[in-house]
Amino acid sequence: MNLLKNNIKLAGLLIILGMVAGILSIASSVDSPEYLTESAVNTTQVSIAALFQFILSLTYVGFAILLYPIVKKYSQELALGFLSFRIIAGIVLIVGTIILLSIPVLSQEFVKSTLENQIVLEAFGNVLKITRDYINHIFMVFTIGIANIMLYILFLKTKLIPKWLSVWGISGTILSILASMLLLFNIVDVITVEYLVLNAPTGFFEITLGFWLILKGFNNLLNSSYSYE
Repeated sequence: MNLLKNNIKLAGLLIILGMVAGILSIASSVDSPEYLTESAVNTTQVSIAALFQFILSLTYVGFAILLYPIVKKYSQELALGFLSFRIIAGIVLIVGTIILLSIPVLSQEFVKSTLENQIVLEAFGNVLKITRDYINHIFMVFTIGIANIMLYILFLKTKLIPKWLSVWGISGTILSILASMLLLFNIVDVITVEYLVLNAPTGFFEITLGFWLILKGFNNLLNSSYSYE
């Protein structure tokens, strides 16, 4: 039973760690309009951002691995879907990390190339940057969102956490997915007021859920039937 409680607390800690890693994974030089020149002189910053993005992917998967043996006791289908989409989200984020690390390499070639070659490198760099934005802000959000909705529906049915918290999680996740859909169709841009407002409920929810799991854990736990399989 102590192992069970410790795993729930660790899952909450991973949520907090993931949020910190997400903030530290921001590479301002890559997000800059002048990324092709700024990335060349800020390779360390980009490498640090890539490291934290990789850590973020591990927290996504680790959270699911810790909770899966617990939540599958209540719904095998929802638990398996949650685990599967969390793993996919982690893989998608790792692909984004690899692309992030390739941008400084390309930018270094850009700054020492001739004007003719710079045109080609700029076009290729734009493709890499847009691909990374789509991966990080759209497809990763879609996959992690689907995983989370499955988990929060399971929470709602089982009352492992309070109903208001589950409803908040589902609503916030839907708003985050909506923000990514608007981004996909170029209705909003990344780091705009509209985009941040739509994602704010999810951000505050995850902080709350993380501390809730650390401090309170789960309600109505199937203590007698719980075992690792």
